[in-house]
Amino acid sequence: MMGERCCGSGVYYYNMSGRYEGDWVDGKYDGFGVETWSKGSRYKGQYREGLRHGFGVYRFYTGDVYAGEWLSGQSHGCGVHTCDDGSRFVGEFKWGVKHGLGHYHFRNGDTYAGEYSGDKMHGFGVYGFANGHRYEGSWHEGKRQGLGMYTFRNGETQSGHWQNGGLDVPSTQNATYPVSPVGVNHSRVLNVVQEARRAAEKAYDVAKVDERVNRAVSAANRAANAARLAAVKAVQKEMHHANNDNIPISVL
Repeated sequence: MMGERCCGSGVYYYNMSGRYEGDWVDGKYDGFGVETWSKGSRYKGQYREGLRHGFGVYRFYTGDVYAGEWLSGQSHGCGVHTCDDGSRFVGEFKWGVKHGLGHYHFRNGDTYAGEYSGDKMHGFGVYGFANGHRYEGSWHEGKRQGLGMYTFRNGETQSGHWQNGGLDVPSTQNATYPVSPVGVNHSRVLNVVQEARRAAEKAYDVAKVDERVNRAVSAANRAANAARLAAVKAVQKEMHHANNDNIPISVL
């Protein structure tokens, strides 16, 4: 079918695994369309040269949903990923993973706002625990690492250098004589805390793409309806010619 260089609207059925309904250009999905797979996954949105590209919504058969920007078949740009367990990430993606700025609401009530790299908390950010505790500071591959401050809900704090999630060098107020050769001055920690708070604010300011996604989904639905209508007309036309030629038609 791809060799026919079809253009316009159409319906393409995979071999028992799903179907595509929407726009075609030069034999490839291009424009707006709806793609459905037998396991239950479904995508509505924009395509370019056969790949998801632009704005769209992908509903996974697991119950997860990604709504946002796509590039060459992968989530890329700004988007919202909602999991079936109730957790939710709003922010930036790069080639299918969380990367850049974003905020995450965990299913247990915890929240994180700040920087991501390679799908993990990485850089500066603020983590709020459901029990009222809070960590503000540096992160490395999903763990507290670097300078930061942990504040308990009663107001008490622990600050200094963190390693692998735990505090290994407490900070000191003494600017001239640190408590050890690897001592950390408290003012340096406070500077990093400010960086983490700024990153968290930027994470919440990441542009929402809801309106553009909704427009793309509406256009995809229209394209799918047009494709179905075109397919029905094509079948009717074929049946008409077959009847005129006295050729028996079997309906599957």
